[in-house]
Amino acid sequence: EEVRSLANQYPDQYWKQLLQASAPGEGDGAVSGCIDYIDEEHPLELLPHSISDQMALTGMALSLDGAMLATFGSSGQVHIWDTDTFECLTTLRDSSEPNIDEFFVGQFTPNSEYLVVGGKLKDRKRWSEADEDNHILPCPLKIFNVLTGEVVARLEGHSEEILCIKGVVFKGENYLVTTSQDGYIRRWHMDSDWVVLLDTKEITDGVTCMAFTVSFLPNTGNRYFMAATDDHVTLMDLEQGVIVQRFDPIYSSTRAPAADTSDTIAAPTGPHAYFVTRGVELLDAEDNTVSSRPNTCTLHRLVYPTEPNGKFALQEIRRYYHDEYLSNSWLIRIAANGRYLLAPTLNGQVFVFNIATGQVTGILRDHD
Repeated sequence: EEVRSLANQYPDQYWKQLLQASAPGEGDGAVSGCIDYIDEEHPLELLPHSISDQMALTGMALSLDGAMLATFGSSGQVHIWDTDTFECLTTLRDSSEPNIDEFFVGQFTPNSEYLVVGGKLKDRKRWSEADEDNHILPCPLKIFNVLTGEVVARLEGHSEEILCIKGVVFKGENYLVTTSQDGYIRRWHMDSDWVVLLDTKEITDGVTCMAFTVSFLPNTGNRYFMAATDDHVTLMDLEQGVIVQRFDPIYSSTRAPAADTSDTIAAPTGPHAYFVTRGVELLDAEDNTVSSRPNTCTLHRLVYPTEPNGKFALQEIRRYYHDEYLSNSWLIRIAANGRYLLAPTLNGQVFVFNIATGQVTGILRDHD
C-alpha cells in the first residue's frame, strides 16, 4: 500500500518523450519525439555534423528539455552541444584540478543549470605498474555550473572509477545515485538546488566487486531500483539503503542460451515491468583470451509481489544476438526507446534490434 501510494503521488516520467514545438515558419504543430520505425523505408541517416574530442569519448547525457547534449571523455573535458545546430556551446574543465581528470558519465540537473560528472582521477606524479597508467586516486563527483564553467561542488566518497550517475526525486527530496568500480553504490541526498550535499550513504553488501549501472523501477515512486553488479542484477531499496533481492547470474552460466519464451510464459495479471540487460562473458577459450559464448542482450520481465513480504520474480523473455555482435567489454552501454534496442560493439558498430521480434533491423557502421 505504501509503494502504491508513492507511485500515485509521484507518477513516473518513463517513456514521456520530449516533444519540441516547431519554430515559427517551420510548419504548424510539427513535433519530434522517439523513433517509431527503423527499416528499409525508414533508414537511419548520418547527420553532417561532427561531435568529437581530441581523445576517446566515453559517454553522453541529454538535458531534460533536449536542447543540450553533453559528451564526456578521457581528455578531462566536457563539451556541451546545441542539439539543433550541433555547434559546441561551451567546454567545461576543472582548471583548479592539479591531477588528471577523465570523465566517463554525467547528468544535467532538471533545470539544466548544473551538470554532475564523474569518472576517474589519476595522480599526475605517480605511475602504477599494475595498471600501466597513472596511479588512481579517490574519484569525486564534480558539479559544474553550465553557464560559468565553475566547479561549484566536489563530492567525495568513491575510491575508484565512477561508472554511472542517476538523479531522482524521492518523496519530494533530491538524490543522486552513483555506481563505481570500487564495488559500492552510493546515495547522495542533495538540497533543493542539487548543489549542496545533505548526507551520503553507501549501499553495501560485502560481496559486490563492481557496480555498473542502475535503473529505477516503474510504479514504485523511485523507491526501488535494479543495479547491474558483477554477474548479477540486484534489486535495491533507495530509502532504506539495503539490498532487497539478488537474482541468479544471467551470463556465463553453465546452461545454453535461452530460447525465445515470449509465447510460452503467460503475461502476469499483476504489476510488472520490463528491462534489458547486456552481458559480458568469461574469457574461457584460446588461453583465456576470448569467450566461447556469444555476446547477447536479454529482455526480462520483473513481476512485482502482490502479498506482504512477497518475492519479485525475474522472467527471461527474449535474447538478442548476431554472429557479428561482439561487445565483451564492461563499459559498453546499450540504449532503448521501448521499440528498438541499440547495442554498440567493440569494433565501432551499433546493432539495432527490434525489441518485439528480436530481429536486427540495422547496423550502424560509421565509427572507425
